[in-house]
Amino acid sequence: MLYRSLMEIGGITRSGILQAIAEHDRLGEELFRTTYGYRAVSPHLLVHEGRHYDSKAIAGVAHLFDCGEALKQGQFSGGPTQALNWLEREGFVLSEPPKTFLRRVGSLRPTTRKNEPASHRPLLVLWAIGQALAGAPRERSWTETRAAFTPLLEKYGEVQKGAQAAHVPFTALVGDDLWEIEPTERHEEAGRSKPRRPTLDVLDRLNPRAGLPEADHQLILAQPEVAAEAAAGLILRYFYPLPKEFLEDLGLHGLLTIRWADSLRPLIGEKFEKREAIWHSYGGQRMAGIGSLGDGILSTFSKDKGPYADGRLVDSDWIAYVGDGLKGDQRLVDGNKALAEHQTAQRPLRYWHKPLEGDFSFETWVVVVQRRLRWGQGTDKEWRREFVWILAPVPSPLRATWPHEVEEALANDTGELYDETTEYQPGDVDSTARRTTESDADAYRRLTNAAESHSAQRKEAKRPSKVDRHVRSTSARAAVIRRSGGRCENPRCAGHPTELTTAGEPILQVDHVLDLSKGGPDVPSNMIALCPNCHALKTYGQHQGKLRRELEKTARLLHSMALDDPAS
Repeated sequence: MLYRSLMEIGGITRSGILQAIAEHDRLGEELFRTTYGYRAVSPHLLVHEGRHYDSKAIAGVAHLFDCGEALKQGQFSGGPTQALNWLEREGFVLSEPPKTFLRRVGSLRPTTRKNEPASHRPLLVLWAIGQALAGAPRERSWTETRAAFTPLLEKYGEVQKGAQAAHVPFTALVGDDLWEIEPTERHEEAGRSKPRRPTLDVLDRLNPRAGLPEADHQLILAQPEVAAEAAAGLILRYFYPLPKEFLEDLGLHGLLTIRWADSLRPLIGEKFEKREAIWHSYGGQRMAGIGSLGDGILSTFSKDKGPYADGRLVDSDWIAYVGDGLKGDQRLVDGNKALAEHQTAQRPLRYWHKPLEGDFSFETWVVVVQRRLRWGQGTDKEWRREFVWILAPVPSPLRATWPHEVEEALANDTGELYDETTEYQPGDVDSTARRTTESDADAYRRLTNAAESHSAQRKEAKRPSKVDRHVRSTSARAAVIRRSGGRCENPRCAGHPTELTTAGEPILQVDHVLDLSKGGPDVPSNMIALCPNCHALKTYGQHQGKLRRELEKTARLLHSMALDDPAS
């Protein structure tokens, strides 16, 4: 390709870089990153006129202005350093903020190696923190460390032969900048820019001393609250729910109590004007929707004025959170994959929310209780399949604090995907998207049958959870939208029965005549499409009782007419 040859001969210019910076400032950080496909932030930042920019994203977009095509995150032929070389060549300043102890602990990630399960390195860090607090020497010999660590590996690391497995985290943790091993001959081989890990044979023969870096060791002793936060984050990510005797066995019982999660930061209610301010305070991935803070704990972000149609379940504070992916069918990768893993583990995560006029706030901890698939419109206005994650608020990661209704929903959750896209089609709610010759009458019957089947299943459930009681049937809503023909169904509507949104869609709110919370069925015969004015009168009006009775008759009549002859 032409752009590849341009990349190889020098790529971008100072002018193109400045244009990319201007484009970033025009769009704002989040839209800039999503527009050009840059998900995770580069560890190196470009500094220009006192502001910080993602170096790799700026270089990739500068390629658009200089060469006619923007580079995606994985298209730099020279690897991760190519963007840095380009920017430095053009005289720009780059910075790489040193990672704090908390950030390095938060950067620990599961490995896919068969001989190094995900929890081994975190377990060694927790043991080292406990040893530091107990007054043990910072460095211990390999044989001493193995003797103390082997029982912990066998009990909490899910290995049968801990003595054979202990050398892997003992050497691998060096690469995370959380561990130091005194030099061996394999560290000092000539011509190697990066030392090899000492093998088990070398460790057994030389018995080197190792431990936390001196600065980290001193930090733990001087600021135990930092150690508590780091330990609590590792527990939530790798040892959740907290095993019995875990704190005592790791020597952390003096640092953390049964309420170990109270040490985590930020606290519920903390507010920030922008996402960038959250990142500057707590680090992590500068992603628009789903990502981790510097402690490695997953967060979801929702904006009332954002590109996703997040919402709440009817008559509930539970959250219907749209998955990761702005265009095209969403897939179970990246943020969606992380949410699925949290659903399986029943592990809580943070939920951040920005109202229309307000700041981002850490609103609550949540747990995933269900995953659904529905039709939605991407930022390109094309219909696509999108995930909807049902998030139940909980006061804390401590499971003992969770409401009974959350535990009930988790007990009922099988991890199954509830696929609503088979029950209705985009054309059922958007006349411009209809691709079949199906009549309105046949479509209404099809959607009504699906809705009534779901309603019957809910009634048969012995212990329906809150999700079952409050998740609305998409086929029922689609049936009412199609029945309405885009008009308010209140026969005495005095508002704007055919008014459209700026997107050209009818301003209609499909509502239950008899509320779901009061036992009303989730079927078209109990539902009616109302304009915002009539909906407000039904909900808050002085004569709401009389109007509800009239609408109940109207809904039944319209339902009967639609089944018999929608043209009558």
